[in-house]
Amino acid sequence: MFGIEIRRVSRRSATDQAGADEFGNLLMSKWLPDYAKLAAAGKLFAVDMHAGTAKAPVVAAPVASPEWGIYNASPNESLVVLEAACTIKSGTQGLGLALMGAAAKGPQTAVSADYTGAIKNCLDGSQRVADFYLTNNPTLIGGTPAWSVLAADAGAGIAQVNIGSGLVAKVDGKLIARPNGGMVAFEVVGPTGTTALFTVSFIVAVLDLDLYS
Repeated sequence: MFGIEIRRVSRRSATDQAGADEFGNLLMSKWLPDYAKLAAAGKLFAVDMHAGTAKAPVVAAPVASPEWGIYNASPNESLVVLEAACTIKSGTQGLGLALMGAAAKGPQTAVSADYTGAIKNCLDGSQRVADFYLTNNPTLIGGTPAWSVLAADAGAGIAQVNIGSGLVAKVDGKLIARPNGGMVAFEVVGPTGTTALFTVSFIVAVLDLDLYS
């Protein structure tokens, strides 16, 4: 009689056969632009509040009440931050500027609406709507998180009117808001100058990270 060998097909072997690496990322030509596959799949979103009321920077590192938070209301997908930016909208900028970010500890107080003036859209140009919200001045629960400097600029040596300048941080997945109430938080830090007011914008991916575990 012939023996019968039964082998379990692992998730990794399945993804290998599908042309993916060990993390489930599709193996593409090196000439494909970064994030193009995620954008084409409808997984990339932008959110900004440039049409809303701009906010002054804080003069000290944040604690548990940051200016901005992105709340993830999805029950099963994680929100992965790829880029964060701040832009001066009006006033005279002081000398020095930093954009800081943190991942809040545990589920946060539910947010069900965006900050007034916020605009969100899927970067494939479709009408897809992601289940996350940009909120102003949330109170973080679960304790004060560690804050990281995502981008910084010592300035040009003098305080000046500098409309349109700011910082862009390539976060590239270093900050994640988990499903069911996770939040990533951001703060613009610098001297107040003369009524310096900043807007913010973000690019995020919304992904089922269980696929990669």
